[in-house]
Amino acid sequence: MPASADKEQKPRARGLSSIEQIREGRAEGKAWLPKPKFWAYAGLILAISFILHWKWSDSEIEHTKQKLLADQRGVAAELGPRWFPLRERIEGWVTGLAKNPGPEVIDKEALRKWDFRTRPGLYLRLLVEDAQTPEDVRKGARDSLRDGFTACLMRVPNAIATEGKECKRTRDCPAREFCNEQDHCSRPAQPFNLRVAYRTMHILSDEWVRDVQASDSELRTRLYVTNFDDAVHDDLRLAAELLQQAEYLLVVLDETPKALAAQAAGKPDGGDLTDAVQGVPHAARVGVFRLSDGKVLLRIRRDAGGELIGIAPQADSEVLAARQRQANSCALALAVRDAMGDTGAAAVPPM
Repeated sequence: MPASADKEQKPRARGLSSIEQIREGRAEGKAWLPKPKFWAYAGLILAISFILHWKWSDSEIEHTKQKLLADQRGVAAELGPRWFPLRERIEGWVTGLAKNPGPEVIDKEALRKWDFRTRPGLYLRLLVEDAQTPEDVRKGARDSLRDGFTACLMRVPNAIATEGKECKRTRDCPAREFCNEQDHCSRPAQPFNLRVAYRTMHILSDEWVRDVQASDSELRTRLYVTNFDDAVHDDLRLAAELLQQAEYLLVVLDETPKALAAQAAGKPDGGDLTDAVQGVPHAARVGVFRLSDGKVLLRIRRDAGGELIGIAPQADSEVLAARQRQANSCALALAVRDAMGDTGAAAVPPM
């Protein structure tokens, strides 16, 4: 048979010869694997894609940080001059009282004419050891809460914390109200707890700026943006207004009994002393400072120890502990009222 006839009978290859070879290999049971050159090109493409994505992501993070810091500088320029001088004075008084209780001061004449208990003010309660430096005060202030001391001392009618509607953020509340520690809307109680001010005004600090500058991930940067937006839209303006209206600082520094201090020292984390100290009889330092002229109206050291009355024997241990803390705090408030010359102090029971 002629050679031309053989060529006509043999099927013609379709498409690329390399693809035809792969088909023949599959038909014969051979597995096809990419050549090393393929993997080299694929790896190069992936590497380039990763570098481009990293550069784009890094650029986006830097852009977000710069915009955030620019917004922060604008807020700091407006509110910083009002907050930082006040914070410096507060921390000076608190650390001074913590390092040395000093001679007792009870200006009864000034307190009679200028009763701080009916006026807007600021309140801070810490352990003595948590108020030794300004940095300690800033850290400890974020855990300072209102307690039985202010409830038994003040004459300002404050709303019940759980009376308002439930909330998650202050923007959920009506104007001039905020979302309190009980997750309910309420008007700010007097005296205004510095915990809220320190927590909110933290975005104005150099520490916060350094943390933002050091952020190197998109998720972390977004968290700072959220933190800033929440502060600006929720508590910042209200806190600034209350700070400006305040006329005095009321500070309570609890002294840790030696037995509790020894127990805490034996724990790896030091233990949470605040509730433990307030739950047992102990001494406390109380100071009242007038903001307008820095006058010390009151500086005393008294015992905080109240007796629970009419408690059922089967009461829950946590409830008993909480009520004992309240009783001790209220007893301290009554001792302060007595020192001020309040003749009605003894008539009010600790609980």
